[in-house]
Amino acid sequence: MKRWACLLTMVLLTAPTAAVEEQEQKQEQEQEYVVQHFTAAELVARADKKLAAGDADGAVEALHRAVTAEGATGEIALRLAVLREGRGELDMAIDAYGTAAGMLEGASKGEALGRMAVLQDTRGMTEAASSAEAAMAADPEGVWPMIATSYSQAESGQAAEAVTLARKAVDAGGGPSAQAALGNALQASGDTAAAEAAYRTAIAADESQIGPAIGLASVLRASGRAADAEPLLIQVLEASPGAVEAYKEMARVKLALDRADEALGDASIAAAMAENDLDAQALVLEVKVARALQALREGNSALAEQDLTQLREENPESAEVRLGLARAQLGRRDADAAIVELTQAVALNPEYADAQYELGRVQLKMKSDPAAAVPPLEKAAALEAGNAVYMTALGTALVGAQQLDRAVEVLTEATALPDYESAEGFFSLGQAYVNLKSYKDAVPVLERASTMAPDAAPIWATLGWAYFGLKDADGFKSAAGKARSLGYKEPTLLKYLGRVEAGEAIK
Repeated sequence: MKRWACLLTMVLLTAPTAAVEEQEQKQEQEQEYVVQHFTAAELVARADKKLAAGDADGAVEALHRAVTAEGATGEIALRLAVLREGRGELDMAIDAYGTAAGMLEGASKGEALGRMAVLQDTRGMTEAASSAEAAMAADPEGVWPMIATSYSQAESGQAAEAVTLARKAVDAGGGPSAQAALGNALQASGDTAAAEAAYRTAIAADESQIGPAIGLASVLRASGRAADAEPLLIQVLEASPGAVEAYKEMARVKLALDRADEALGDASIAAAMAENDLDAQALVLEVKVARALQALREGNSALAEQDLTQLREENPESAEVRLGLARAQLGRRDADAAIVELTQAVALNPEYADAQYELGRVQLKMKSDPAAAVPPLEKAAALEAGNAVYMTALGTALVGAQQLDRAVEVLTEATALPDYESAEGFFSLGQAYVNLKSYKDAVPVLERASTMAPDAAPIWATLGWAYFGLKDADGFKSAAGKARSLGYKEPTLLKYLGRVEAGEAIK
């Protein structure tokens, strides 16, 4: 009885498998029959009927068979590639574009290669640049070659050229894809407002395109609207799970939202999917550094330093890791150790503005060495022109180093920036004027600083000296008296304040 039960169980277990195998064999035979008995044109007609009936899967299958059927053309392969791309089948679309390019010539070849290049870029593939170059060689005036080349130029730092070429593609009727390329080029050039407008125009024209959605998400994040960017990226990844650029941008968005643990997952997926994408590999490190620094912000500086020390040992050539470790060391006020890491960071990457700034800030604020602070702060301010934080720090260091004329120049430019809100900048500018004996110029900027930081005794004291220089006894008594009430102890100021309060005139 037990034997029969075992046999019955085996039959029940193997029957479905046999049925599946039989069904698959039947499908293969049917597909082979279709290829052998239908021409490519007939299969294309069949695909059209499938699409009209809403059967996208059937249409893809018919076009896939048509590519290898009698009378197959590159145009059929191109059509299959576009259809697969629209379905989010990125890798299969890239393969189909490659097949099409191999069968086509001239403008059609340029289109296939251009479309493939853009998709390879989205997929995080290093071949995108060479595909764009081949597309341009096939059809220099083609819309898709121009779109692909614009992306390539933006990636290689040729932002102005990328904008020009993308605008040309837009004017040539490139539609949403050209608008997306324009948005990417404008973003690379630093014009985020115009980039956002271009991306939104592309999305309004065709919501199914993933490129402009990723680009818009990047602009939103960069402009402080990371929470608005996340839903866009969720939609992209649901539609196109192979979009490496979307995973990378999602990691950056989650970093901006202080969710480093979640960001690591997205960055790791991107790096795994695009093994040759150096940007994706670097992003993984960036996220690991951010995760460690999150522990620092939560008060666990020991854990942060431990994690970052291990990361540095694993990645000794990473300036980003060394900057992160320096910040953890600064969390426990170890300026000397931080300077060692920051010096190495800027040696590894002299163009790393954040590292240059941190090195200068440590020298200025913790080591009280403004002369040593000036060179790295000058480098940081030059690398990011218009950065108010960097300019303010540089101006303050220049005052401390007694480079007063240069300090006035830098701080005047900084404080004139729109929405400038740093009391330190106005205070340092006032200090420079007082040291230059330009007391009349010093008073308004110091008064501005005092309204922004009313409890800062040094600001009131410096304002007092400005009034003293103008021989304004009432102004001196008011400002210096405020400094005294806030605990200012510098003996020279207090001595003169006492004498003026006693009725002695300022000479």
